Amino acid sequence: MVKKDERIDMEKLKSEPWKFGKDFLWGSATAAYQVEGYCTNNNWNLFEEEKDEKGRPRIMNAQRAGVCCDHWNRYKEDIQLMKALSLNAYRFSVEWSKIEPERGKFDEGALDHYEAVVDELKKNNIEPMITLHHFTDPIWFYRQGAFVREDSPEIFASFAERVVKRLGKKVKLWGTINEPTVYATQGYQKGRFPPALKDPEKAGIVLKNLFRAHTAAYQTIKRVEPTAQVGLVAAILHYEPARRWHPLDVMQARALNRGLNESHFKYLVDGVFDFSIPDARKIYYDSGVKQAFDFVGLNYYTRFYHKFTFRKDEAVPETSKVPPEKLSDMMWEIYPEGLYRALRMIAGYTSKPVYITENGIADDSDTKRAAFIEEHLRVLNRAIADGVNVKGYFYWSLLDNFEWAFGFEKRFGLYSIDFRTQSRTLRAGSRKYPEIIQQNRV
Repeated sequence: MVKKDERIDMEKLKSEPWKFGKDFLWGSATAAYQVEGYCTNNNWNLFEEEKDEKGRPRIMNAQRAGVCCDHWNRYKEDIQLMKALSLNAYRFSVEWSKIEPERGKFDEGALDHYEAVVDELKKNNIEPMITLHHFTDPIWFYRQGAFVREDSPEIFASFAERVVKRLGKKVKLWGTINEPTVYATQGYQKGRFPPALKDPEKAGIVLKNLFRAHTAAYQTIKRVEPTAQVGLVAAILHYEPARRWHPLDVMQARALNRGLNESHFKYLVDGVFDFSIPDARKIYYDSGVKQAFDFVGLNYYTRFYHKFTFRKDEAVPETSKVPPEKLSDMMWEIYPEGLYRALRMIAGYTSKPVYITENGIADDSDTKRAAFIEEHLRVLNRAIADGVNVKGYFYWSLLDNFEWAFGFEKRFGLYSIDFRTQSRTLRAGSRKYPEIIQQNRV
């Protein structure tokens, strides 16, 4: 078993036999706004036009998503790219603002499109996993308060119902909300996502309502399609004290781990939202609904070191003491042991299936990708050997994409994209992924 601060002996792990079964899902993941193009009716499209309090564009280099990867039109080509990598699963999101451009008015053409994507995936023996909400809100919902609204769970569940009524007979796996803690903290506490607020208390309210929206959507989906498998997609970012000897650093790290990591699983298992992070009002909410999930989606990338401060303009400051060779282009530490720690955390709450719904690296030089993939899959293999019920792995991302406020500057893709010509090219480091998949199919 990997201890909290122990570096894994990767050479020893390489000698261990693979434990991924024949039914394991090997996939990649994308989000609609980041790859489809033509997402002009949501909050992020508005955000692209804004400037911060210092007059700087909200998006790096004032970039616009625009046509992006043109995945809306090129999905058949991109599905063949998946097939070329030996993938048998694809996680993607449906764009709420395209499906419901005005409240209560649904675009059947958009639903036709997503049904065609599902049909094409299944024709190629690729299992679809659909995410219903991946950070973007329709403008009408955003301007009415989005997930600050007390009735937002019901509004979201109505959207989910319409999508599942159309696609539920063909899609088994459904993720309700992607990374609720990231949506809440980045948008309402740190000001990096729309609506660019720095209001920790409002972040707590939004997080509560996102969890409530998951439950409402779960119940709705199960009513419409009882055999559907429905989960919440949680981002686990390990928070470490920058100074282990400093009690305030230690207390803050513990509070963040409890409030932003374990809160997912406390809510899913017990129906209780018990939220408390630095500078925010404590929120306690009991939904009265336990076990409203069939699986857990885990997005794992890194860990952060935090140093306590009394500054209010940056409620949760971040510091890093990581050598350059251990950093991705996002300046995130490459820390595969953290995947094991996250899985053990989940296993402490539930034995239900876990899917690694995102794990990947921004690495434009492509010098670290192959090792990143192998090391994280070796650690995942160890977790499975130790009894964690993991059913699939989705690399982020299939394609270089529009990486939110970083624009096109961060390159996560298995395939690189020339955004002028839309040509796709498999990166050399990406070949490690199908190599491992094939080793597990022998």
